[in-house]
Amino acid sequence: MSGPARRRFARDVGIVAAIAIVGFVAAVVWLSPVPLVRREQVVPRVLGVGLDSARRELSLLDYRVVVAEGQEHASAPRGVVVWQDPPPGLALPAGGTVTLTPSAGRLQIPVPDLSGVEAHQAAVILVAAGFRLGAIDTVIDRQRDVGVVLGTRPSAGSARLPGDEIELIVNGASR
Repeated sequence: MSGPARRRFARDVGIVAAIAIVGFVAAVVWLSPVPLVRREQVVPRVLGVGLDSARRELSLLDYRVVVAEGQEHASAPRGVVVWQDPPPGLALPAGGTVTLTPSAGRLQIPVPDLSGVEAHQAAVILVAAGFRLGAIDTVIDRQRDVGVVLGTRPSAGSARLPGDEIELIVNGASR
């Protein structure tokens, strides 16, 4: 084989090899049962949204949704999403899992035990605990000092929402 014939042969072999490689890659991409490149998208913000709406929105984007156990929250009503994982704005491929934590309702706090505390101090303690002072009722108990709290309505230890009124029952008897 002469020089020009050898170059033409090498060129022809190179063309056939290039066409074979391009055809092979095209066939793999076209016939592959799974996507070769996963499409990623940004996780939307669903905090503060109702649980059903959040599920729907995430399902439309092909995310799997897992609902965690609800947690009490200071201000969010029951059923509103208060936490999501992964957080909003993070890239996650379609088919990924997003965990949602709904609110189990407003956080309740126990009524403090004010028995034996002077009425004016009890009022300060109630406000500091996050409650409002309600009515002050007096009863007679000759065994206790005047002006001392005998109990509360609702009773000590009862769970109530912050801002609820708590009534004091105060000793009004004199010795």
